[in-house]
Amino acid sequence: MSVDAADDPVQFDDVTGSESDTFPKPRAHGAAVMNHLADVQEPNAGRSADRGTLYDRSLSYWREHVGDRDLEPHVAVEDFEADWLPSGDYALVLTSSRWKAGTGRGDDYRAYYEQHLKLREWGSEDDNGERDLRKPPLALHVEIMPQFREMVYKSGDPLECPYGEGTRLLAWTTWAEDPFEMERRMYDALRAVYGADAVDLDDRVDDARRLPKAEAHIRFHIDKKNALVETLDQSKQLIDWGGESEIEAHQRRQKEGWLEALVESDRWHLLGFDPKRYSTEMKIYQANQWHKKPRSDPFHHPKLEASYAGVDRGELPHVSEWDEVLDHLRTVVATHARWAGIERSDLIEDDFFDGPMSPPWDFERPTGRREMLRQRYEDLATDIYREALKESTTAVYDILRVIAEHDGATYDALEERTGLARSTIRYHVRRLAETGVVSREGNPVMVFFVSRVVLERAREILREVYPDDTVEQQDERAKERRERRESDDRQPATDGSETSESDSEPDSIGFEYLERLSASIHDLAYLRDRDQLDDRDVRVRADELPPPLR
Repeated sequence: MSVDAADDPVQFDDVTGSESDTFPKPRAHGAAVMNHLADVQEPNAGRSADRGTLYDRSLSYWREHVGDRDLEPHVAVEDFEADWLPSGDYALVLTSSRWKAGTGRGDDYRAYYEQHLKLREWGSEDDNGERDLRKPPLALHVEIMPQFREMVYKSGDPLECPYGEGTRLLAWTTWAEDPFEMERRMYDALRAVYGADAVDLDDRVDDARRLPKAEAHIRFHIDKKNALVETLDQSKQLIDWGGESEIEAHQRRQKEGWLEALVESDRWHLLGFDPKRYSTEMKIYQANQWHKKPRSDPFHHPKLEASYAGVDRGELPHVSEWDEVLDHLRTVVATHARWAGIERSDLIEDDFFDGPMSPPWDFERPTGRREMLRQRYEDLATDIYREALKESTTAVYDILRVIAEHDGATYDALEERTGLARSTIRYHVRRLAETGVVSREGNPVMVFFVSRVVLERAREILREVYPDDTVEQQDERAKERRERRESDDRQPATDGSETSESDSEPDSIGFEYLERLSASIHDLAYLRDRDQLDDRDVRVRADELPPPLR
């Protein structure tokens, strides 16, 4: 994605610089490389004829050796060997899938099928002498796709062939340190299945050698997880605060702390990193069932990973830009590790990452983060003061106090402790979330302050705003609100009657038949998943439901 730093209201040059630093080198992980072979030998041949391309050869192989998709996956090479493979017994399997383009229009449309070569590892023999195939840690998946100008999408729109006709190749792999290694693995697999002459590098279009994906990561001790998640969450806040960034964040919070965090943005330059034309994703993640593994097992401990996966506009990076891409990802990883206080001794060794023994790596670390956070928290403190001191109502003060007292609260807890109507709570929480004071996560929804620093500052502010407020007074306000709402429910309001806090909010609930709305049932489900509607916002006619759903 293209970036124009001049459009941002806050420039990182105003608050950050950089300084030289050294950190253990983050490991390259998953990556992908794309090739195009201009290998058409018979340009005038029709669809049913062989044009001499690698794609045609792969299709002929499938027809001869497989012939039926029900027989997939087909073991194409039972004993695959390569000098880049770890010790073990490997195979190459073949599958196929309907591709996005074909020929013909309307009822005459027929899709092409792309071919997939996948690396698999043989397991141990069972009691019957059988061995199963499994995906190995060092992965390889090669896609073989046609590129012919007469091809169209099912809609009838023509397929673009930016590099001409021939065969498009896409290889996904792990633990490769450069794109040339990725290409070599791809060519080895293709030649093992389709013959030594399957790939002629003279047919390769150099400009088409592109990088759709790249990753870099470290594995670190689980005791540092909360600090690193807090650091990543601070980056999310600063990026979102510093400009109109496109940002996504997914975080899951449980009693023992943060289990996962993910931030994706195209505006990391707001933190002092070099601007890039693509989005960068940062995530903290752990293996399945990690909590059942002993602390001595590397898979008990989480990873911090930076990755990029394509661009929204323009061309993908060329293979010659690999070092630049990896340097950026490694810089983002190493910088966040430094910000979280992770040292060499906190790194965890596994089969592919050397942990504390990783070689030193020099990089430029952005500075000024402390000042950026101070400015951000001052802005949030002002928002909290303004909300807590509202003259017209103490509703927001009570909501903030419950969240602060319990380090987070559900809507049910807020309703119980404040006495406010659910619609009133949701209205105020939504406003607080839009200003960046609180976040809403999970199902049931948990509302909490966006960071530990903001939580502690909020507690100070709430004590300053109403220093003499007691729990008994808070409970009394909640009781009065409940009684007022119950009274309003029993007696319709008349002209001149006093309006309650809950009735004064702009989002009071009213129900309407679905057929009279512009929304569909799928729209409602989408809004429910995003916490813009909750269980009390949707009614269902129960007498028409099947018994299991009643």
